[in-house]
Amino acid sequence: MRFASAAAAIVVAAFAAAALAQQQTPAQVVPKGQAQGQAQGAPPLGNAPAGTLPPLGNLKGGGQLGAQGGPGGGGAAGGGAVAAVGPRCDDTRTAVSTDGMTFRVDGGVALVQASVPDAVFFRTGLFFYYVGGGERHGIFRARTHDDVWERGDEVLIGGAFNQNAVDPDAVALPDGRVRLYYFEGNFRGAQVLAPGAASPFFAAVSEDGIHFTPEGKVFETPGGTDPSVVRLADGSWLLAVARAMTREMVIARADDGLHFSQVATLGDGGIPELMALDDGRVRLLFNGQGGMTSRISADGGRTWTDETGTRLQYQGLAADPSVVRLPDGTWRLFFKTMDQACQAAVAQARGLGQGGGGGGGVQGTPKGPLGVPKGTVTP
Repeated sequence: MRFASAAAAIVVAAFAAAALAQQQTPAQVVPKGQAQGQAQGAPPLGNAPAGTLPPLGNLKGGGQLGAQGGPGGGGAAGGGAVAAVGPRCDDTRTAVSTDGMTFRVDGGVALVQASVPDAVFFRTGLFFYYVGGGERHGIFRARTHDDVWERGDEVLIGGAFNQNAVDPDAVALPDGRVRLYYFEGNFRGAQVLAPGAASPFFAAVSEDGIHFTPEGKVFETPGGTDPSVVRLADGSWLLAVARAMTREMVIARADDGLHFSQVATLGDGGIPELMALDDGRVRLLFNGQGGMTSRISADGGRTWTDETGTRLQYQGLAADPSVVRLPDGTWRLFFKTMDQACQAAVAQARGLGQGGGGGGGVQGTPKGPLGVPKGTVTP
């Protein structure tokens, strides 16, 4: 989930606006008496007290939007105040489920200024990757200490912290390594995309989950963001990416996880998360009306059917889902929300007024077949 910058704001806002235009007031799932978008009694996780706004100094615009409205070079287009916020006002929250179908929010903010989270079991336990909302724009890996999520480490790709890399999606490989899929756009420094260029998605592999060796470009599509990748039971790989401007989700397949070819385009979509199920089917979870909804495929992602009900009901924007199964058999959903007070403060500081939407994100890839975590689970 996962696109985190100026363009990200428009990515999320485009999906959210379309969904909100159709929905009634969603069911309240947060504790009674809690303000919209706020968790009651949220502890001071992520080294920032609940309700503390991020620093407003040195506010800089994030990535640019290409001529067709997708991420790329060529000048900013649309988005208003929120488009400048990026991941600065994004928080990561979690929800739990006993069956992988119905999730409930299980607490307050897990980590502030943490956008497009993607969780994975890797060797020693559970981690999640995210795009940081501070001055260091790029991908980080969060870790827990005494059951509290900490900001963790900068992710190094090819020996460097790539501030143009966003939308992480991690997959634990059978050989014990972890592969990271990500989008690379124009966010900091030199422009890496020409105006109107298709969005490129890359992969990198790591022994320790921090230091990654690039594996090259794996896919590209106009206006794409937020990759989600999962390995299927037959050994092939499935990729889903979002196209916010057209509210589409693009599906692609690969035999090796590195060379994907498009097989389907789905309308009325959101920011996707793929889940390979034990029975061979694939679930596509995405932010929709009133929270998270889903579709199901029985032919390896070529055709999809809407599933009834809502996987997660949430008042306010919930996007960039990432699902992982825990050692006790329950499922954990990581997702992004946006701090409205922070958005208003940033907008005021920039003299941009108050707009809707928020600072982007991508999903996380559900970790392996639903019921089989990606990588070894350490109780």
